[in-house]
Order: sequence, then C-alpha cells, then structure tokens
Amino acid sequence: MKMPQGKRATPVMVAAANPPSGYAPIVSTSAFGWENGPIFEKVDNGVFQRGFRVMAKHTNAGGAVHGGMIMTFADILLARGVGDLADPPFVTVRCTTDFVGPAFEGEWVFGTANPYAVGEDMVAVNGTIKTETRIVASTQGLFKLIRRR
Repeated sequence: MKMPQGKRATPVMVAAANPPSGYAPIVSTSAFGWENGPIFEKVDNGVFQRGFRVMAKHTNAGGAVHGGMIMTFADILLARGVGDLADPPFVTVRCTTDFVGPAFEGEWVFGTANPYAVGEDMVAVNGTIKTETRIVASTQGLFKLIRRR
C-alpha cells in the first residue's frame, strides 16, 4: 500500500493560524485533513501536543467550534498517539468524543493522546482536547494495525 504524498501549510497559512511558540505544521496526507487544517505539533521532552487555531471555517451557527471539527481533530490527535507505538498503515475502528465545553474563533485548541492498551493488531488510546483555560472534550479510540500480506 502506497502512502499518499503530504502537504505542509504555507507560510501564509502558518501566519494566519499564529500557533504558540514551538508548534510546527504537520504534513497532511489526506485532502480531508488538508481542508480542515492546518494542524500543528510540538514535542517537549518526548511528549507531543497537536493543536489548531479556531478559524471561521471551524465554527457552527452558534459561533463555537463545530463538533465535527472537534471529532476530526480527535481522530488526528489519537492517530498520532498510535504512531508512537506502531508504523502506518493503521485505521480507526472506533473514535468516541465526549464534549465538555466550547471553543471559539481565535482560540488555540490543543491536545495530547496516550496509548494505554496494545494488542497484536489493535491499539487503544485516549486523549484530552482543551484551550488555554478549559477542557473542550475527552476522546478515546481504537485503531487496527494493517499488516501487509
């Protein structure tokens, strides 16, 4: 299976997102991820965080981040946690998200993910998504490792 070529946010996109110090844009390997980004990452002492700046395209009619964007980010975040333990390809089997509070345009939303159970071909991971001042969501996922035949 050939992995798709990736795209990285342009300097204009990075400037518009204005990520906090230490964050760099991730390589997006899907058109869907590209349209919903840019997503950024930083690693401190071996611990990663991923994040995005809430833009108008991410909001719902009420002015908060759309739940679909939070779930998209959750899947991208959890997959990064799986990547600490397994090489791609792997696919999402289940991703659940519990919404705790809102995030609004202009805020920085970020999270961490921690794999907690590893089987022969499955990895379970959980994560927390927040702003600088509050928790936005908790998320859990199960990923299947795809073995080449």
